Amino acid sequence: MVQTAELLDSIRERLLTEPFIRIPASVEEYESVADEWDLKIEYHNEEIIATMGKVTPNHSKLSFLIGVILHNFYATFDNEFEIMESGACVHIPTLKSYYQPDMTVVDGKVKLKEGSTSEILNPYIVVEVLSKATQDFDMSEKLVNYKAIETIKQIIFVAQDKPWISTYTRTNEPNVWINTDYDSLENVAIIDSLTVSLKDIYKKIF
Repeated sequence: MVQTAELLDSIRERLLTEPFIRIPASVEEYESVADEWDLKIEYHNEEIIATMGKVTPNHSKLSFLIGVILHNFYATFDNEFEIMESGACVHIPTLKSYYQPDMTVVDGKVKLKEGSTSEILNPYIVVEVLSKATQDFDMSEKLVNYKAIETIKQIIFVAQDKPWISTYTRTNEPNVWINTDYDSLENVAIIDSLTVSLKDIYKKIF
């Protein structure tokens, strides 16, 4: 097993010239470096997926605005919803995957991996604010694995360089999802049972 210090040095050195890296690793190696505050570190198909933890102003504003919209929406429900921003980890035990969406909604009580204080097993909605470095991975390999989580109702991708949102909503049919793209500030997106204008999501950005 690679020593934690050596692994971190390797990750940081590569990120100086590569915005997105993949390193073959064991779960134990991932867990040894997962909490580094300045890096975004995920685990997928026996690889560490890493990017720099710093985000652009647009990324930060979008995450904040979506968080406010979701908080206000779910506050009207009698049953308890939990809304968590970036840093909350979604764990898929069957696939040995660990992801850090930009927003996670849980319907009811948060279920955590045994022995963990932060690895969520029952996300209801996940939101990914896309970046050039990660969008191909997010919308292909990660999307497939998100769909394997039985509790997920909706997966949402949000562009930060243009008004564009893509949602994948689970239907009552096994393995059948509805994909809807919204590409104009005049569009109204459907998030869970909420209808929200892209003008509100992209307020003061476009």
